[in-house]
Amino acid sequence: MITSAFFVVNAFFAFRHVMWRDEWMPVNVARFSSSTAEWFAEIRYIGRWAFFGLIWLIEQCGGHPWLFKLVIVAISTLGVYVVCRWSPFTRTQKALFAFGYYPLYEYGTILRDYSIVWTATVVCCAILASTRWRPLAFGAALAVLFQTNPFGLGLACALGLTYVFDLWQRGELADGGWRRPDLVLGGLLAAASFGVAFVTMQPPPEIAEIVLGQPLRTDSHIVRLLESLPFPLRGWLPVPFHGEWNTHLLDPWPWLQMMLGAAVACVIVCCLLGCRTALFLFAAGMLALGAILCHLPWTSLRYHGPYFLILVCGYWIAESRAPLSAATAVHPFVDRIRASRSSLFTGLLLVHAVVGFMFAVQEQLMPFSGARDAARLIRAKEPPDVLVIGDPDYAMISLAGYLDRPVYIASRQEPGAFTRVDKKRRGTRLTAEELTAVVSGRLAVERRDVVLVTNYEIIMPPEFGMLLGATRAISDERYYVYRMRYQRAGGL
Repeated sequence: MITSAFFVVNAFFAFRHVMWRDEWMPVNVARFSSSTAEWFAEIRYIGRWAFFGLIWLIEQCGGHPWLFKLVIVAISTLGVYVVCRWSPFTRTQKALFAFGYYPLYEYGTILRDYSIVWTATVVCCAILASTRWRPLAFGAALAVLFQTNPFGLGLACALGLTYVFDLWQRGELADGGWRRPDLVLGGLLAAASFGVAFVTMQPPPEIAEIVLGQPLRTDSHIVRLLESLPFPLRGWLPVPFHGEWNTHLLDPWPWLQMMLGAAVACVIVCCLLGCRTALFLFAAGMLALGAILCHLPWTSLRYHGPYFLILVCGYWIAESRAPLSAATAVHPFVDRIRASRSSLFTGLLLVHAVVGFMFAVQEQLMPFSGARDAARLIRAKEPPDVLVIGDPDYAMISLAGYLDRPVYIASRQEPGAFTRVDKKRRGTRLTAEELTAVVSGRLAVERRDVVLVTNYEIIMPPEFGMLLGATRAISDERYYVYRMRYQRAGGL
């Protein structure tokens, strides 16, 4: 019942969702690459083979973006099914989890590879929580998780180490147990996937800056560690400012975020006492995710969701392996916290469900991206073959997706539908003089009016051009659409 309801609700919101550049990027790479070799060249340093490969297969089968949405919804629904079928959660907890902020909205409505991340994570957790011998299935699920993104890599490392620890403490590796063929094969499968992911997720420094827009951080480890301490709380309690996305109510007070995060972590440890496997997973997950986030030049709320997944998996394993009847005898206060863990977990999931519902409704009032409206505006007011010039390049990914054709990228002075991973790429917008030169040159070549689209406003004399319209959006994808006038004398 919960799984079916989730599929219907998630499909409704996903199909009404206006995709933005992160979602269009793999679709456009698959649609507009001239060959398989070009497709491979574009993704080889991104390290998201499971997702980009899936989208490539959909496109090779003549897939439409709607089919892409349906596949992502189906993957998320599989994750909900695994939770509902094998987790020890109450029915209320299962429903609140399914319709929470991350499964329904951030990782479900917004169509990215995180749907594969969280689904593969709960599959691994279901196998880990069970005492049945399934190393080959676990290795296969782990291999998929390694091929998602850096946060999937961190989760996979934590889950893999925890699986080995659990086998060791249960004595499964003694007396030559580690030589069993299915365990060796599952381990080799996971190790091979890890090797590929580790190599492809560590591009050369100059390529990393192109992919991320900024270089990886190399400043003080202490500074990076301190700055990453608020992140777990943002994942556990993703409470944003009203009407905004990717924010947290306590962002103005990072020290308060750190202290509350430490307090919540202590409560989580108290709740997991009595189950060494759950405690090991929580510790390994916190360390792995922290190590990854410390290197990124910027952060985002979706990056902190894996902290929530680690918490969910830890609670899942603790409920399966160490029921409350097994007292810890550590301290009466600790035992009281542990005795309340089901209520605490339900309260946490309730917060996630409220936030998820709030964002799902908010997007019905304001589009997530302005790209669809910008494309409709161009189609309504301009000829179908009009040249569309865009700046900056990353903002044009969504527009190209909705126009279903490449946009002339001003910074590269060539058509494009996605940000190309090469040294020619410029991640910042052009200066007024540079943009004027590019538009003037194209007007002279086209010998008719062209369309200029930017994500920043331009003030210009009416004889040069006019604003056709501006779009609004929850994210930063707000567009200004201009008709640039061709003058027979040439130029602007």
